[in-house]
Amino acid sequence: MMYPPQHSELMQAPAAPPSAPPPTAGSTRRRWVLWLVLGVVVVLGAAAGVAGYALTRAEPPAMAVGDCVSGADVPVEYSCADAQATYRIVARESAQWPFGILCMKYAAATRAVLDPKPDESNPAAALCLSPTRANTTDPGSLLAGDCVDVKKGGATIVRMTCGASAATLAVVAIEIHAKIPVTDQACKAHASTRDAVAQVSLGGRAVVVCARPAVTSTAMTSSKVGDCAAETTMTLAPCDQPGVRHRVLSVRTQHVEPVSPQCPDDGNVSAVVVNGGGTTDLRVVVCLGPANLDHLGYGKPGDCLIGFGGTGDSAPVLVDCADPAANATVSEVLRGAGAECPRPVGASGAFTLKPAASSGLVVCYVPL
Repeated sequence: MMYPPQHSELMQAPAAPPSAPPPTAGSTRRRWVLWLVLGVVVVLGAAAGVAGYALTRAEPPAMAVGDCVSGADVPVEYSCADAQATYRIVARESAQWPFGILCMKYAAATRAVLDPKPDESNPAAALCLSPTRANTTDPGSLLAGDCVDVKKGGATIVRMTCGASAATLAVVAIEIHAKIPVTDQACKAHASTRDAVAQVSLGGRAVVVCARPAVTSTAMTSSKVGDCAAETTMTLAPCDQPGVRHRVLSVRTQHVEPVSPQCPDDGNVSAVVVNGGGTTDLRVVVCLGPANLDHLGYGKPGDCLIGFGGTGDSAPVLVDCADPAANATVSEVLRGAGAECPRPVGASGAFTLKPAASSGLVVCYVPL
């Protein structure tokens, strides 16, 4: 016979482990120290990486794009505010011969020089240079409104104070052309141009200065219709000044050498002045007639004159028809070679200007 055990043999649940003791102040300090050490390690590692990059990356060139240098063949770098900083670097190109050609794709560049200090991180390079405003002799630095003194047909162009000389030119515009001499219509887009000078620049191309005489100039290129000129000097002068013999009839610009007749649209032409040539194809043609407006060559049909029938060297001159001394009137004005006045019954007269600078002129007159 089986009897139940006197003591229970059922399994009991394991006792819960003893709870951890609360942290002490010492263990908290150790934990913060551990985090601090880890942080320092991370920072030092990052700093080492940056330092390693700084030690291995290429240094920027001493003469970088945007820096300013002197105009010497071996350039020296200056602050762009320095008066000796006459050029600014607009590009760096790998040095190849001829290195000047490399810089021609930069419109502002007028010079090219080699970087004087190449090294392993910055190999030999051509520096493409553009003149700064500190540069007074490179025409590439000029702006519209500047004034220049031009010598030797443009070989020397110096920026100067406007009005400093009667020969000073005022800049209208600057153009870049393919070569010197310029044969592709220099300054055609700038109607106020009365002079064009060119200077050889980078790669043989030409910097053309489109200009006009200063306001105070007496040069014929600054003349306007109605101005007068002295006979001996062919410079502008007041029309009532002694020695003045010519009056401006027309002024025009063109890009071919004028041929006879240089003034086909002007009748009473006594002289013609052509300015320009040399290194550009711009020509300024000034057509002139007699300074005295009573000259018979200025007559129009219906105008009156005195002196008809005179003898000797006295020639008829125009007068107001209200003048009681008027004794003849202009009947016809004919143009062209071979033109002749008709032969009316009775007396008549004619002023004839043979073709030369003009196409010829005949002024016919009859007595009142």
